[in-house]
This record gives sequence, structure tokens and C-alpha cells, in this order.
Amino acid sequence: MACNENIIKNIANEVTRNCQANGVLVEEDFVTYLIELLLLNPKYGKLFAKTIKRDNLEYFVNECVAMLTKADTAILTLKMQYNMLTNYDKLQTLIDTHLESIDKCLRPLVHEIMEEDPGPEGGPEDADYKKLFRKISIYIILASGLGNPSGIITLKEGLAALESVFSIEDLKVFVALPGFEKMNQLNDLVQIVSGVRLFNRDCKKGGDGIPDLPFNLLEAGNACVSSLSNSLITIMQKVNTLTTAIQDSVDIQDETGNVYIVATPEFTVEDYNQVYSLLAFYRQYEVYTRKLLTDVQVLVQSATQCVERVRKVLAELHSCVKYKAAVPVDTVYPLFKKLWQVWRDMQNIMYLVSTVNRLNTALGATHDLIKMPSLLERMLIGKKVLSDQERMTNLKVEEKLSLGSLKNYVTCSSYNVRDKDVQFLGFCAISLAVGALIPSNIKLGHIRLQGKRYGLCNFKMAKRFGKTPERYIKEVLDYARNNPHLINLLNIADDVERVKDISVLVTKPIPKIKVSDKDIQTETHPMDSYIEKNYTSDLWEWKRRACQWANIVNCRTHSTQTIYSHLRSEIQCQTVDMRDKELQTKKESGINTITKNVFLWGLRGRLGAGQHVMPLEEMFHSEKEKAKTLEICQDKVQGEMSTSNTKTTAFKEPTLIFE
Repeated sequence: MACNENIIKNIANEVTRNCQANGVLVEEDFVTYLIELLLLNPKYGKLFAKTIKRDNLEYFVNECVAMLTKADTAILTLKMQYNMLTNYDKLQTLIDTHLESIDKCLRPLVHEIMEEDPGPEGGPEDADYKKLFRKISIYIILASGLGNPSGIITLKEGLAALESVFSIEDLKVFVALPGFEKMNQLNDLVQIVSGVRLFNRDCKKGGDGIPDLPFNLLEAGNACVSSLSNSLITIMQKVNTLTTAIQDSVDIQDETGNVYIVATPEFTVEDYNQVYSLLAFYRQYEVYTRKLLTDVQVLVQSATQCVERVRKVLAELHSCVKYKAAVPVDTVYPLFKKLWQVWRDMQNIMYLVSTVNRLNTALGATHDLIKMPSLLERMLIGKKVLSDQERMTNLKVEEKLSLGSLKNYVTCSSYNVRDKDVQFLGFCAISLAVGALIPSNIKLGHIRLQGKRYGLCNFKMAKRFGKTPERYIKEVLDYARNNPHLINLLNIADDVERVKDISVLVTKPIPKIKVSDKDIQTETHPMDSYIEKNYTSDLWEWKRRACQWANIVNCRTHSTQTIYSHLRSEIQCQTVDMRDKELQTKKESGINTITKNVFLWGLRGRLGAGQHVMPLEEMFHSEKEKAKTLEICQDKVQGEMSTSNTKTTAFKEPTLIFE
């Protein structure tokens, strides 16, 4: 690959500058860590496979900047991994690194002591020898970590302890020794003088600047164990909650074996991916917290043993020098060295405890940046939060017996399963194909392939994985290289490295379209016939109508007085007749309007009587009464006519009177 260490460093510099321009501060070493993981993906790795082009480089830099400025949960997971990988290692490695850093800081002073040569003519009171003696004392105090030589009392105690085991005559011999012998004698002096000072402290005759390490070590260790235990309890509560929310979100197709996320109208695939990323963060947090807690518990046990050893060595020293004016060097010097070695072990344990405590604080600060999504509460409706152990109880005996017929199936028990043999950190190998960190069920057993074990979470997935395990392993690797925060979490960096040049790891089969011949009986005319009266198939007729409608839009409508305008009724009443059937109503009744109760007479200029108000009676839409015939007695009419001087004619026919 064209990307070597220098090129990656230059890319990291450019990404860091672009992030600072966007207001995001990132460490250059962390950017380098991210770039190395991204280059495991052939999507980015092939950009620099042969030559580096400016367009490809710009595209890759923009992708990195977009990831870092977004600062989602995956980036926080990567930052957590980076902090642990750069600041934590095996305990002995951390101790060696710490001691090497101390030696590196004291190297200039050691070089001055080794090169110092006062000369043979200098007497016992010579100032050069006193200066060299003082330098040796300062070096012993700094190398032992027993106080600060800048303090006068501490320096005097160091000089007195050195004079008790190393005189000026011995210093002259020391100056004449070769370089490697000087260094050996200097290391012996550090052990003996430090042992003398520790013994004097126990005798209450000195010890200024020397802390009470046995007490402080046990107290610090127990406090660190308590803090990590509380953090682990909080983490597991979040892990159990998130796992319960997504435990039913992954399924597998029976026909093709494709793994998919069961999306619903309420929760989309993006919602589940958000929870998957959040669960990966807490699982990584859990792994690191458990590792730190295990190491601290070992350190506390070692500290307890060291404290007991210190007490025993001090008891030996007291019994050796008690009631004696002089003690042989061969007897007491080894005890001083032994005391110093035990004290040095306690110092190393204290350094490791402080390192763990510092890392725990850093992990907690990263965790404080996480925000729980609001949709999590809706996902948990109707579900009971279960722990990893409680999920293993739902297993039928028939299912376990059925799995026994699978190829490469092995049962699991406490004595034949080692953590290093179980791949993907014990999570379900099929659920990981879509990023779901669902723990496997140990009671189901494992599928063994090429000396490695793979766990599954339920019977259906275990049965499917047993048929084609290579396919699902490749799907997990493909998903991990597209989501780099899972590579170190699942401990599959070497596996992803082997397939970084393969663009397509897995080709998912497409479900077949099922075709069948069936007779379907349909209605002859399922819809009522309708004939459009204005329909025409003539295109020119539609154009003519369009022109006509366009002209009508531009026309103006106005009223005209005609000779028939005066033909208006005297009274206008709006009525609605009773209907036999109603439309769009739930009650069988008609709707009639209520007429006006008052009528103004003469509004249209009618002659006679002037304008006046006439009250009207309510009309209830009753049928109009027919005209009644009124018969008048003929004799009565003739009698009335005879009394009148006017000549009248009697009606023989009845007269119609309308009411």
C-alpha cells in the first residue's frame, strides 16, 4: 500500500487542521488511530493502493473531518479505545515503563557522577569530594522516591544515611572504579541507604518526607475497587436496558438466510442503529471497567502481602540490631536491601493504582458526554429488563437435543470453555451481522470452526449458523470494517486486516419471486356504468372548447332592465317540500325553511293604502285547503233585492269564496 507511516502522519496533520478550522479540537495521535482503522476498509484503502492522487486524498480527508466534527457515539467509543490503548498495558509493562522514565530523568545526574574526578591529591576535606558526595546523596533520594532533596531536613537525613554506609575513603575508591562497576555500586548504595532511611523512620529517628505507604496503599486500593464496582453496576444497568430494548429487533429470513432489522412504523432502522451504537459504547465501557477492576483486585492482594512482608523484614531488623553496639555488614545489609525491595514493590503498586484511578476518571468523563435517546423508553414498553444470565433460562430441552445433530456442534460448560476460544467476545455471531450486540446463550452450546468457537442467542439462529458459518463470519467482518469502533471491541483486528483487499466479502442472495397459476372469479361489472355526456374523442373539439373557455374568462357579466322586469310576485316564500327519502342524513325528516313573520306592504311602489307592516302567520307546510262552495238561500237573496231600489240580478249558480 502506498500509505506508509509518514503519509498517514501528514494526512492526520491535515485532518487536524481542518477540524480546528471547524471549531473541533482533536489530538493528532487519535486521528492517526482513526485513519489506520479506516484504511482497513477497501472503500478507503483502495484510494491509496498504488499512487496517491489529490482528489482521492481530499475525499478521504473530508470523510475523516465529517466523522470527527459529527462526534457521534461511535467516535466517543473510538476515543475510549484510544485512551486505553495508549495509557494502559500489562501491569509489568507499565511498571517497566515507569521505572525507565525515572531512569531517563535521572540520567544527566548519573552522567555527572560517573564523569566526576576530583583528583588523587584531594584530601578528606576537599570540596570536590564533598560536592560529589552530595550529588550521590541527591541521586539516591530521587531514585528511591523517599522525599524531596530540595528540603533541608530530607537532604541531611540522606547525607547521614549515606555516611553511615559509605565514607569518604570509599568515595575515593569509587572514583577510581570503571564505569560499569560505578553503576553497580551506585545501585547497591540506593538499596542500602534507602533501607537505612526506612529503618530509621520505623525507629522514629527520621523519615521526613517519607509517606506512610503501607496504610495509604491499602486505603487507595480499596477506594479504587469501590469506585470501579459502582461504575460497573451503573454500566450493567444501562447495558441490560439497551439489550432488552433490541433483543427482538433482529431476525433471519427462512428462504435466503439474510439477517435484517425488524423495522416498524414506530421504530425505523435508523432508530435501532442509534441504539446499537450506544450499546457498543457501553459494552466497551464494561470491558475496560472489568479489566481495571480485575487488575486492581490483584493489586490489592499484592499490596496486602507487601505490607505483611514489610512488617516481617522490620521485625528481623529490630531483632538483629537490638541490644548490639555493632552489627556485621554481611548480616544487616541484605536486610536493608530486602526492606527496600519490598518498599519498591509497594511504590510500583501505588503507581499502578493511581494509573487505574486516573483512567477510570477519564472513562467517566467520556461517559458524561453520552445522552440517552428519548425513544428508549418507548422501546421498553411491555418488556421486562433482563440480565445476561436471566436470558439463558428460556431454553427448551428439545431444542438443545436438536442442535446436537449439527455439524461441529459442541456443548459448553465451565470446564471446557476458555474465553480466548470464544470469538466476537461471546456475542451472537448472526446478530453482529447488523451490529446488534446481543449476548449468546451458553446453554445452547457453540459452533466450532477452525479451532474457534462461535455463540448464538437462540435456537433458530444457531441452526442456521451451523449450516453456513463462513458466510455469517464474513458478514460480521464486513460490518465491522464499515464501523471501525467494533474492530477492537470484538478483537478482530487481525481478521479484518486479512480481508482488507477484498471489496465484496459476501453476496446476499435475493429472494425468489413466487409464481402460481390460480383462477380468480371477478364481478362482470364491479363498477356502475357512467356515460359522460360532454365526452369527445376529437382533439380539435377539445381545442375549440379550450378557446371558448379562455374567451369566457375575459368576458364581463352585467344586468339589463327589460320590459318584463316589473313582472314580480308580491310575496316570495322559499319552501322545501317533504321528501320521501333523504340523502346523507341519519334521520327521516324533511327540511323546510321558516318564512318571515312580517311583510312590508308597498315596497315595490304599489298604489293605495301606503306602506305598512303586515303580520304573517307561520306556515307549517300543510297541504293547501281546497276551495269551498258557499250556498246562499235564494229566498233570502230575493228578499234583500226587493228592498233595494237598484236593479240586480240574482245568482242561480253558487259562488266560490276563497279563504
